[in-house]
Amino acid sequence: MRFIQFCFCFLVTILLASCSTSPSSIPRTVIESEIPDIDADGVRSPEEILIFSLLQQANNSTSPELEYFSLEAAKIYIGIGQDRQAYELLTTLNTRQLELGLAAEILILRAQYLIENARHREALDVLTIERFDAIPQLSIALQKQLRIMRAESYEALNENAAGLRERILVDPLLSEQEINVNHEKIWQNLLALPLEELRRLSENEIVYAFQGWYELGIVGKAYQYNLDRQLVELKNWQNTWIRHPASEQLPLTLQLVESMAAERPNQIALLLPLNTNAGIIIRDAFMSAYLNVQSFGGQVPEVRFYDTSTTDNIIALHTQARLDGAGMIIGPLLRQHLSQLQQVRNLGVPTLALNNIDGAQSASNLLYQFALSPESEARQLAIKAWNDGHRKAAIMSPQDTSSEIYQRKKNSFIQQWKELGGQVVTQELYGTNYTQSIENLLNLSESANRREQISDIINASVEFSQRRRQDVDFIFLIAEPLAARQINPSLGYLYAGDIPVYATQDIYSGLNRTLEDVDLNGLIFGDSPWLLSEDDELKVAAQQLFPQSNAQNLRLQAFGIDAFRLYPRIRQLETGVENAFVGATGVLSLDTDNRITRALDWARMQDGIARPIDTAQ
Repeated sequence: MRFIQFCFCFLVTILLASCSTSPSSIPRTVIESEIPDIDADGVRSPEEILIFSLLQQANNSTSPELEYFSLEAAKIYIGIGQDRQAYELLTTLNTRQLELGLAAEILILRAQYLIENARHREALDVLTIERFDAIPQLSIALQKQLRIMRAESYEALNENAAGLRERILVDPLLSEQEINVNHEKIWQNLLALPLEELRRLSENEIVYAFQGWYELGIVGKAYQYNLDRQLVELKNWQNTWIRHPASEQLPLTLQLVESMAAERPNQIALLLPLNTNAGIIIRDAFMSAYLNVQSFGGQVPEVRFYDTSTTDNIIALHTQARLDGAGMIIGPLLRQHLSQLQQVRNLGVPTLALNNIDGAQSASNLLYQFALSPESEARQLAIKAWNDGHRKAAIMSPQDTSSEIYQRKKNSFIQQWKELGGQVVTQELYGTNYTQSIENLLNLSESANRREQISDIINASVEFSQRRRQDVDFIFLIAEPLAARQINPSLGYLYAGDIPVYATQDIYSGLNRTLEDVDLNGLIFGDSPWLLSEDDELKVAAQQLFPQSNAQNLRLQAFGIDAFRLYPRIRQLETGVENAFVGATGVLSLDTDNRITRALDWARMQDGIARPIDTAQ
């Protein structure tokens, strides 16, 4: 108690002494804004007194003491949960002439606030200034912090190659426990890169640590669909890169390769409604993947098909498949059948349902749900727009309410956007008159009305340039290709060509229609990698065996292929999101409710072609 009283008296003494000198180094408004409020008992907390004292000392000091005292005050702000005040204080400090270590501490704390508020591009502007080219001169702790923060921001912006390099560079500075986590992050960055980019990086690299990781990434991506081949290639890599950091601590996914190959089921049952287009496409795609692995000499299971279109009792059919020897069951596809299975406590074997029921819990932990979820697409699009720095959304969606899926996408987008802290400033439904809907969305009619009012007042015609509303950061568009090809050019014509448009994947036909799709230029959307790239070695063969002529069927084809590729890798997904699986429908991971989630690839329409965001120029 005496010690606390001594500290308090000491702080008061400093405070009174510092008040005797007029401030000179920091604007008085800064100090005055930091004076803490007196509480109801007329008492300030020790932290508040210390902050004020430090700021007074800073105000009466010159550089570098000024910056040092301000930094210490900012740290106390952060310690008591007042991060914004800390950030605003740090932004008043000029770090150009400071010693590198002190400058780094100030800049890292600035960037920390930006990262916590999802302002990753701004954070990178702070963390990649020219002075940080001398990063090896910093303490180990600051080097670690700087590189990890850079990596996190690059990853949040889907700039995975840059994030990867930062994590490889920081690896030698980490403890054993930190290395385990870092290697999983490196692995995720590797898997997020296209296979051809990994090969190019490997061929052009001369640094041992980088090249070894790139080669390991190639093993992970090029052979991920054939466990037998992947196991052989992994052994070859380990023999070649004996001294590599990854050889000492392999990513968990690769540690599991041998056990996954040994434990995969020998017989699979496929439960599908074979009287439907979706059921047939999924079956054919499943067999495309099956035949592809078989052609490489890989081990494939015995597959038995069960037609669910003739039964109302999916439990009986599931039981029959088990009795017939299935070690794993894939399906059913229909929601009503999945609803029945969710009530069964003893499923007996792992079951990968090809649908999802939000909010419903399964009685068995052997039931996994995998779906092309419209809700997930919309939520990811909202997160993408937020991470791109947008905060105020305008929404255009079809007037026709017969499509339940469109309404689900819209509702999910709005819910996610508001949870992130975004604002929906306007919404508009469109029918066949796209121009009128866009004018309503952008408040162009108000602009015209103001012109008429002014003309009436002055009794003369008025020179006039129509203006759109200025409080929209981006437009969220739900539309099919035909509507989108008319709406997008109309936005440019109606003074909104500078507003980014994030669209649902419905705008994309999935086919090479360059002349028609040039009207979609600039639209950003998320879709299955199967539609957006040629990386998947199976794509050509699957299209030759079972050609598909529209985007929806192509997405179902990718879905069926992933159903096959997932069957030996459920255990991999159960180890955590860090061990996600790169599939034809996206990067697949497993949540705590045994639902397989997929991270979409992002594309921008350019010259009538859907180009991956990270390679579009």
